[in-house]
Amino acid sequence: MAALGAFVVAAITVSPLMAAPSLEDAVKASYLFKFGPFVDWPPSTFANTGGSFQICISGQDPFGSVMDEVVRGQRIHGRPVTVRRLSGASPLDCQILFLGKPTKTDAKMPSDVAGQPILTVADADDGTTSGMIEFVLQGGRVRFQIDDGAARASGLRISSKLLGLAVAVDKR
Repeated sequence: MAALGAFVVAAITVSPLMAAPSLEDAVKASYLFKFGPFVDWPPSTFANTGGSFQICISGQDPFGSVMDEVVRGQRIHGRPVTVRRLSGASPLDCQILFLGKPTKTDAKMPSDVAGQPILTVADADDGTTSGMIEFVLQGGRVRFQIDDGAARASGLRISSKLLGLAVAVDKR
C-alpha cells in the first residue's frame, strides 16, 4: 500500500510557469522505476540479464543522470535495477524500454520489440512512437494511459492497482 501512495505522490503538479523540462522529466523517470513492481514478466525474461532488472532508454534521453539517481541502490522483484542507454544496441534484455525521440540507429526499435515481454513506455505528446504506457500531461500533472491489450499480447500482466491509476486503459 505504501508503494501505491508513493506512486500517487509522484504525479506532482507541473504548473505552466514551472514547466521546466527537468521537473517533468524527473517525474517521468520516477514513474519508469515505479511501474516495475506493478508488472509481472514471464520467468524466462530474466535469463540473459545477469540477474538485474533493466530499464533501457532508446532514442534521445530526456532524463540524463536523473534516471540513474532514481534507481541507485533500488531493487524490483528482488533484482538490482540497472539503466542502459541503447544507442542502437538490442533491447531484448530490457524489462522496461523508454522510447525517446528516435535517432537514425534506433528508428526500427518499436517493431524490434513487438511481441517481446518488454514494457514499452513513451511520451504521448511526442507523437513519434507509442508505448504500452504513454505519458500525458493532464491538468498540469504528469499522468499516464495504458494499452493493457498490447501488454498482455507481449506476455505482461499489469496490476489492477496500476491500471486503476491510469487516466485511460485500452483492454483490446
